Amino acid sequence: MASVTERSMFDWRQARVAGLVIVGLLLLAYGVFRVGKIFDVFSSRYELTTLVPSALGLRPGAPVTLAGQRIGQVKSIEFIPVNRKIGDDNLRVVIAVADGVQDQIRADSRAFLRTQGLLGDKFVDIEPGSSGSRILQPGDTLMTGESLDIDQFLTLAAGALEQTTAIVANLSDLTGGLTRGEGTMGQLLGDDQLYDNLNATTAQMRDVLAQISRADGTFGRMIRDPALYVQMHSAIARVDSLGTMMLHGEGSMAQLLRSDTLYRGIIGTLTTADSAVTDLASFVNRMTTGNGSIQRMMTDPELYDQFLKAVVDVQTLINDIRLNPAAYKPNITVDVF
Repeated sequence: MASVTERSMFDWRQARVAGLVIVGLLLLAYGVFRVGKIFDVFSSRYELTTLVPSALGLRPGAPVTLAGQRIGQVKSIEFIPVNRKIGDDNLRVVIAVADGVQDQIRADSRAFLRTQGLLGDKFVDIEPGSSGSRILQPGDTLMTGESLDIDQFLTLAAGALEQTTAIVANLSDLTGGLTRGEGTMGQLLGDDQLYDNLNATTAQMRDVLAQISRADGTFGRMIRDPALYVQMHSAIARVDSLGTMMLHGEGSMAQLLRSDTLYRGIIGTLTTADSAVTDLASFVNRMTTGNGSIQRMMTDPELYDQFLKAVVDVQTLINDIRLNPAAYKPNITVDVF
């Protein structure tokens, strides 16, 4: 009787252990299913290729996301043969992507290498394409975009930090010189004489303004007395009346402003003068370039000498006639009868 009881208890323990094992296996299967669903392990995939110059921090099995949503993983990273390199790309990255998002990845899509957190591993993030571009087929190459690497970020940050340090050092030197009273600004900050001068100037300005505001002064009367305004208004009115008379009257000024007779007369006179000057220039040109007597008298020295000699002879003859007119009186006898 005891052995039967012990056998029943043993069978019950085995059943409980078996039940616990089965429940554990079911939980494990459910967990694997959920994890696979989360990481999209069991979905059908197709492969795309992207070329990168460096895959620092990227490992096979790294996540592949589309607009931030996980759709696959990195399958392999291989070196491109030297004779098949294009540009600066050195590595060929093969990614496995779920078939369900194939229509989202098109020819104008771009793949970016991003970092998980600040110092985490890298993953591939794909930018969805536009509806007008071709859908990439299995085996096609996905273009990469410019990604800011953490090393580049640190380099830029180091450069900015160096510049900031230099600026702070310059500001420290500048403020140190100011506090020591060096230079004009230092003197302005540290010398009390400027403060005293400003106070004196302010007092003088206050006195000047007080004198101006007095009613018996010239400026005070200009400020308070409306007579100047009335006179200026009257003067402006007279000037306006004079301008109206000049524009619409019948006097000489109105005629000068409205009629173009004088203008046309001046233009005609200038035209006539220009014609006369042209004729004179032509006459002078003929005199200097022609073959006439005047031109020869101006250019031929022999003719000038002969002319000068004739003038001298005429003057000599006239003087001789004046001195001895009888010698030149004709001896004519007229006998009438």
